[in-house]
Amino acid sequence: MITGGDTVLVVCGPVPAAVERFLDRWSARWPQLRVASVDEDADAFAPWAPGVLQLGERSGHVLVARDEDMVAGWDDSGHVLDSRQEGPFSVAYEPAGRQSLKVMALEDPYVRTGFGYEPYEISLVGSGLYMITVVAPEEGPFGQAVVDALAACLGPAPVEGGTAR
Repeated sequence: MITGGDTVLVVCGPVPAAVERFLDRWSARWPQLRVASVDEDADAFAPWAPGVLQLGERSGHVLVARDEDMVAGWDDSGHVLDSRQEGPFSVAYEPAGRQSLKVMALEDPYVRTGFGYEPYEISLVGSGLYMITVVAPEEGPFGQAVVDALAACLGPAPVEGGTAR
């Protein structure tokens, strides 16, 4: 069942390592985390462990559920919140079809204070851009928590000594 709301992020790759970092961190919230790859077999949910999914370098689509009960209810209920105000979600990524995108800046990209702001169109330009689509339940703050946690993993991966690679 297709339900839920989409959030699209535009990022500079690589994406698979960031998705794996996100799932690893999310498993602290959901210790019984179950994942499936739409690219392999969407019905084959497995307990999360690093390396359990073979994420494609250029594109991938991962289904994520808290536990077996959430997996079982997904087909009947879709992306809806359960009694704990959590729900299943998916993360899909692929290369952006363009090297530049026109977007509407709803917030001041310069983060200036004390000035009025009117949204305006800007161009997002770069090579190696990827589109990430998160589909999560629309109600409540849960979907935003998923997006925020994923966004926190999209920067460079830390290495020993505290510097980014």
